Amino acid sequence: MNNNVKTKQNSGMSVKTKKMIFVYGFLAWPILHFLVFWFGMNVGTFADSFFEYNLSGQRSFVGFENYVTAFKIFIGQKENGVVNHYALLNSLSLIPLSLLINLPLTLIFAYAIYKKVLLYRFYRIVLFLPAVISVVVLCLVYRSALDNSSGIIIQFLRLIGLGGDGSQSNTGIVPVGGFLGNDKTVWGTILVFSVWTGVNGNLVYFSSAMARLPQSVFESAEIDGATQLRQFGSICIPLIWPTITTLAVTLVAAVFGWMMPSLLLTDGTSERASTLGLLIAVSVKNDSKNTVINAIGVLVAVFGSAIILTFRYLMSKITEEVEY
Repeated sequence: MNNNVKTKQNSGMSVKTKKMIFVYGFLAWPILHFLVFWFGMNVGTFADSFFEYNLSGQRSFVGFENYVTAFKIFIGQKENGVVNHYALLNSLSLIPLSLLINLPLTLIFAYAIYKKVLLYRFYRIVLFLPAVISVVVLCLVYRSALDNSSGIIIQFLRLIGLGGDGSQSNTGIVPVGGFLGNDKTVWGTILVFSVWTGVNGNLVYFSSAMARLPQSVFESAEIDGATQLRQFGSICIPLIWPTITTLAVTLVAAVFGWMMPSLLLTDGTSERASTLGLLIAVSVKNDSKNTVINAIGVLVAVFGSAIILTFRYLMSKITEEVEY
C-alpha cells in the first residue's frame, strides 16, 4: 500500500512539473518579447538620449543638451533638421476631439442600437464597417475623394457652385492645392477623417457593456415616466462608467503614438499635419543617429504618462463603480 501511495505522489509531482513547464513555456515568448522590444529598447533609448554620434559613428556624452534641443523644437525652433512644434499641438488637439466628439457620438449610437431605434441594424453595419477595413484603404478612399482634380467631393462642390473651376484665381471654398495640399486646411481635414473613422471601434465595447445592463432597472424607470434621455444619463452612463473610463484612458494614451492618417494622407511631407508619433518615425527614418529624437521620445513618454495617470485619476473620481 505504501508503495502505491508513493507511486501516486511521484506521479502527481510529475504531472505538476509538466504543467509548470507547459505554462512557462508559453509565457517564455511574450516575456522575452517584452524584455527585448519594450524594456530593452526603452532603456537603450533613454541611455542614448544623453549622447550624440559624430560622422564616424563615435559616441560622446552631451548630458542634457539633447533635451534642451528637444524643448526648443517643441516651442517652434528648428534644430538639427528636426522641426515641428505643430507635432505637439496636433497631438494634444486629438485629446479633446476624442473625448468630446468621438466618444460621446459612439456612446449615443451604441445606446440607439441598444434601444433598437428605427434603422438600428443599418447604423450597426455602417458605423462598424470602418473598424473592419484597413486604415490604409480608408485613407486611400478619403484621399481619392478629396483629390483636387477628380475627387468625388471636389466634383460635387463644383457641381453646386462651391468648388470654383479649379484655377488658382477661382477655387471657391476649395483652397489652392486642395484640402489636403493646403497648410491652412490640411490638419482640419485630417481631423474630419479621424471623426469619420473614430466613431466605430469602441462601438463594440459600449454595445457589449450595455447588453449586460439589467432590464428591470429600465422598466422601472419607464413606469416612473423617465424619458429615454433621462434613462441614458441617469442609468446607462453610471452603470457602464468603468467601460467609459477604460476607453477614455485608452484614447488619451493612443494620441501620443497617432500617426498613420497623417502619414498616408500627406505622405508625411506636411509639417502642419505632423504628430508626435509621425515626427519620431520620420526623423528616425531620415537619421537614425540623431539622438535628439531619443530625447523627444523620452519627453513624450514622461509627459504622456503624467497626462494619462492624472486623467485616469480624475475619471475614477467622477462617479463610483456600480455593482450589478
